[in-house]
Amino acid sequence: MKKRLKVILGLAIMSMFLFNAVAFAATDFTQLGFTKVVADRNVEAGEAAKLSHSGIKIQIPEGAFSHDVTFQVLEGDNKTFQTVAPAGETVVMNFAFRVIDLETGQLIDKFNKPLTFSFKDRDINTESIYYNFTTSGAAVNNNTASVIDARTLTHSVGAAPVGWFITSPTKSIKK
Repeated sequence: MKKRLKVILGLAIMSMFLFNAVAFAATDFTQLGFTKVVADRNVEAGEAAKLSHSGIKIQIPEGAFSHDVTFQVLEGDNKTFQTVAPAGETVVMNFAFRVIDLETGQLIDKFNKPLTFSFKDRDINTESIYYNFTTSGAAVNNNTASVIDARTLTHSVGAAPVGWFITSPTKSIKK
């Protein structure tokens, strides 16, 4: 009986370590090229909020966060992301989120409700593409959920396990 109890206790302890490793695996994207905080705001648990910066608008719905958070929009140098953009496409903007739970101090990468991201710029057009920028440095096309209306690209964001960048065909970029 004691041996069985030790095994169960050991498994319980191991599962706690595994849960903590998974629960706190959020990435600080300042280490992956998104080096500047361009907008930030404290958001109370359950509160709706808006952030904006230079063509970017983020709409946070009520209930997106269970705890009070600091919500930051990060950007980097477009040249960093141009290295993984497909040939013939030019990176017109990049961004990532850093969301800090003010109760635990931990980074949050999943939201209770999706946020709405939009970007308005003269270089956005019907051929613009929204990419995920993964923690391994790869670009993955995530354009299927994008809505482009005139010069504005809108995309729903339910979590932040990646950063993002938007490209437009190089031939369409305004000089």
